[in-house]
Amino acid sequence: MEKDKLNAVFDGLKHGESAFHELMMWRIRRVMLILPHYDAWILEHDAKLSDQIVGEYHQLNLTTVPRLVTVPNCREALELLAAQSFDLLIIGIRVGELSPIELAHEAKLLQSDLAILMLLSSRSDLAIVEREKYTADEMGKDIARGRQKNGRSIRNPLGMTFDAKFLWTGDSRLFLAMIKYVEDLRNASDDTKDGRVGVLLVVENSIAFYSAYLPLLYGEIMTQTQRLIAEEMNDNDKYWRMRTRPKILLARDWEEAVYLGEKFRTSLIGIVSDIAFERDGKLDEYAGFALIERFRRNGVEVPVLFQSSDEGMAGEARRQGTRFQNKHSGNLHREIRRFILEELGFGDFVFRNPDGSYLSRVQTLREFALAVESMPSKTLLYHSDRKDYSRWMAAHGEYQVARRIREVKTTDFPTPELLRDFLVRSFREVRESRHKGRLVDFSCDDPGASGSVARFGSGSLGGKGRGLAFFNALLNNSSWGDSFAPLSIEIPRTLIIATGEFDRFLEETGLLPEFEGGKTLNDWELREAFLKRPLREELMAVLNAFAEFGPLAIRSSTLLEDSQSIPCAGVYDTFMLPEISAPGRRVEMIAQAVKLVWASTFSADATVYRNALGVGREEEKMAVVVQRMSGSKHGSYWFPRLSGVAQSFNYYPIAPMGREDGVARIAIGLGRSVVEGEKAYLFCPAFPSIPWGIPEDKWREGQTHFWALKETTSEMDLKRGESGSLERLTIRDAENLKVLSHMASTWDPVGRRIVDGIKTPGVRVVDFRDILEYEWLPLSPLLDQLLHITRSAMGIPVELEFSVDWNGDIPEGSVFSLLQVRPLITSIETILRLPLRPSDERLILRSDRSLGHGLIGNIKDIVWVDPELYDSGDTESLRINVASLTEKLAREGRYAILIGPGRWGSKDRFLGIPVNWTEVRQAKLIVEIHRGPGDPEPSQGSHFFYNLISLGVGYAHINYSNLDNFVNWELLRKRCKTVGPVCLSSFEKAIEIVMDGKNGLTWAAL
Repeated sequence: MEKDKLNAVFDGLKHGESAFHELMMWRIRRVMLILPHYDAWILEHDAKLSDQIVGEYHQLNLTTVPRLVTVPNCREALELLAAQSFDLLIIGIRVGELSPIELAHEAKLLQSDLAILMLLSSRSDLAIVEREKYTADEMGKDIARGRQKNGRSIRNPLGMTFDAKFLWTGDSRLFLAMIKYVEDLRNASDDTKDGRVGVLLVVENSIAFYSAYLPLLYGEIMTQTQRLIAEEMNDNDKYWRMRTRPKILLARDWEEAVYLGEKFRTSLIGIVSDIAFERDGKLDEYAGFALIERFRRNGVEVPVLFQSSDEGMAGEARRQGTRFQNKHSGNLHREIRRFILEELGFGDFVFRNPDGSYLSRVQTLREFALAVESMPSKTLLYHSDRKDYSRWMAAHGEYQVARRIREVKTTDFPTPELLRDFLVRSFREVRESRHKGRLVDFSCDDPGASGSVARFGSGSLGGKGRGLAFFNALLNNSSWGDSFAPLSIEIPRTLIIATGEFDRFLEETGLLPEFEGGKTLNDWELREAFLKRPLREELMAVLNAFAEFGPLAIRSSTLLEDSQSIPCAGVYDTFMLPEISAPGRRVEMIAQAVKLVWASTFSADATVYRNALGVGREEEKMAVVVQRMSGSKHGSYWFPRLSGVAQSFNYYPIAPMGREDGVARIAIGLGRSVVEGEKAYLFCPAFPSIPWGIPEDKWREGQTHFWALKETTSEMDLKRGESGSLERLTIRDAENLKVLSHMASTWDPVGRRIVDGIKTPGVRVVDFRDILEYEWLPLSPLLDQLLHITRSAMGIPVELEFSVDWNGDIPEGSVFSLLQVRPLITSIETILRLPLRPSDERLILRSDRSLGHGLIGNIKDIVWVDPELYDSGDTESLRINVASLTEKLAREGRYAILIGPGRWGSKDRFLGIPVNWTEVRQAKLIVEIHRGPGDPEPSQGSHFFYNLISLGVGYAHINYSNLDNFVNWELLRKRCKTVGPVCLSSFEKAIEIVMDGKNGLTWAAL
């Protein structure tokens, strides 16, 4: 993905939705009110205008409260307008030496884009306006120029000097309505593009009536919009909902109504109209009826509410299939509310039989979609013919799908079932598109609509959570992944329990005192303390809802974990949970896993690791990632076909590869094989066909075992960690489960070569040749591009954990799942000036494949494993001896160099000594010895190796086949103070350790 495309994608997702900021671009922020001191004082103190406006805005969760500036006369108003910018001018009837229309004209000359309203303070002012006939003809500047239709002038309210006139009757909501009226009028043209916002047209010529009516209408629309906001799953969606509420546009005569109706015909969701109003400058007693007939002839079919002072009009209104309300009935507010709820679709959707009898009621989009799937055909057709579906979708802010549904007819579908399929598909697209790539709050009522990544609780998402949420947004807001068909890209469904729940659990359950004042518990006591305390009911409900998504991985996501400066990969606990038949037991297991992940924050290993980083316990907080496990069922096991780790930086490139080309390690089954340093296949995504080593190496060092989740596990001891639910299987098991094809070849011992495929008998070699060399799946190009994108997005080298799964023996439908994203610490610095390389007689060791940069001083000890006494079948006892010497050094405050054959920290004890970080924490330089064929390749991609780098521990690999690599075993043996294969050699003089990160060289010398 090119840099400019990546920038464009990021700009679109920074605030969740780029279109969000395109709505309501014109906002009223500064208002000038021009009234005599007395009238202004009455409004401010008697009506408490400022307090009322602020209160109304906050009550409705509106974010921008306008600032109100009051001036007493036209002279001061014009002086202020000349010096400062305003959005709205509200002019009283008495403004000094100028008339309101003259002041409005002068104001427009100063600020041409200024919105201007006239405010009448009393009914006597209204009488003056009507008596002196402030008509459109006398105020020529109020008339829109130039638009003609059928020989008559068509009035455009955007072209008027006064946008409207209002009568103040003491209702503070009038000012909110006035402000929103102007904002709607100014924004409607842009906001209704592409069907993003609907329009409610109000036709009324009485200033007194619409001044009382619009506040009711705005208040009810916003109240019902607030009610619908409860369905939304994050703050951006809530703000989006408020910005996509219907625009309310006011027309005061036939010409305005026709102009607005035609301009916004595709966005109209309803019409509220008087019946008698001016048409061609004359009062027409039946203008409202004629207007609706005109709209219907032009294909505008929307709900209509007629209102009139003449009760005799009710019969005709009903004959036209519309609602009617007497203006003076006293039930105006109630009827407005009924119209909005029942006709515009803001209320519950009530399914009825064709005879009007009640059938059922739904409240949410999910309930709506489920009901449509099972609704009787006659009911389905009945509501479709009435356009009820489109109205309800429009009220829920889904104007585009509402328009699509409204444009179809039942006769377009040969059978009701095809109509049903169309509706269900449309609703499903709405649910998926609304949260695609978004971080939303998890909804127990509709877990399926919560998107790929959802959160629960307040606070931080932690390191893993942040990475997943960001790249979920990035991947879903770009189309680059479409070019890797048939391999689709996904982030498995993920729930992130934010750090606020961790804090709340510690506080509400009384656990905090257990850790105050330096108190410590051993790991067993720690787990027991957390397990016996309950999670709060709301979190249990969330876990219960999320449990339906299949096998789950429960992982830590601390504030520091996978961060850019001090990552903590693999330090905290992870659990893999299968599906079991007893739902209650499954939810309890998930809850226990969450608590045990929290508990691992205080474990001995985590404490030692934080101390090494210089980080206090109070700086570390734990979020939890609950993620559906990618893969599928094979016999009684669950696993993906392959898993892996890819890094954008290659520590040990071989020609023609460069460090920036990256590297990947993949293995059959779950990713534990890779991250814990077991046998896995190494390749460069940019050069996938170039092998590491010769064919014999592939055969000798290839994967022999893999990890799978035991699907049949009904009971498991979570205190054992993920081992309690996993089983280590052989490659022969994989072949018996019929999952080995495309991932293995066969070793031909006679020809000393590897034969493609597994059709012939022989030893299987896991080399993924079909995928990497023949591109049965485009995994290599996908990884190559993904590494470049993620590195560019994060600004530093990165590491990805992923899996790939497919069904049967065909690539169609295969899925690449991105499981984790984290920064990769390379420690390649070149600023420090290093000393010259010493003479050979001073050398203790030398390596040309190392990592780290700088000088290490004050080291006088070396812990080393004698390669002549090393037994790969007895590495567990070697681990115990190494740990014992580490404890001795720690007690004495000494640090050391650690040297040994094989791969340090591997969980496969045949590949090296399976130490954890605590057991080697005094090492400042770790050296791996490669003695010859049969020894594993250097560490790369494991959690153990990754954390060494982040802690600044030097790393070196010494290969006996390279004459420039060297260990002075004779000197070490002379200085050895212990007996057995694990030795401690000490020196009186500090050892000089130099790491040249630029050239990958390390040496230690006396």
